[in-house]
Amino acid sequence: MLGRIHSIHFLISMSLFGSLFAGLNFLKFEAKGGQEVSTVDLFGRSSYYITNNEEKFVSSEMIPLFLLALGMIFLLFITLMSYKKLSRQLSLARLTLMINALLVFLFVIWSTYLFFDAPSTYNNSVRIGFYLLSCTLPFTYFGYKGVLRDKMLLDSIDRLR
Repeated sequence: MLGRIHSIHFLISMSLFGSLFAGLNFLKFEAKGGQEVSTVDLFGRSSYYITNNEEKFVSSEMIPLFLLALGMIFLLFITLMSYKKLSRQLSLARLTLMINALLVFLFVIWSTYLFFDAPSTYNNSVRIGFYLLSCTLPFTYFGYKGVLRDKMLLDSIDRLR
């Protein structure tokens, strides 16, 4: 199971989704004076007020993005563990790839909307969590291609028998 390269790709993708639970920010909105800061992470949107290099918590808005990350980790794990039934693993890998692509696409659109919705006096920036989420897509794709390659190899061996 772990000897195949697509298993490594799926594990890397799972670890990237898991690293988002460390509280890494996706987006950061900062007022030009640097006194108001708003961040978006896996658990929601938080606002802080900075005075004398101390952050004071202002408000929090719950956005359950962590459920999507948990769902993707679970789906990647099920895909990884169904290595004995290659056709099932291929269909699960295809489903995982489509959901991951849709998730990344929707997050890019949502972040663009948040950037345009922010006041013009704010500095907007993309943080490390956004890049980690974007990096899950190529690893899921490479995992899917590895499963497809294994299926094609086994089908060609079956034709020879």
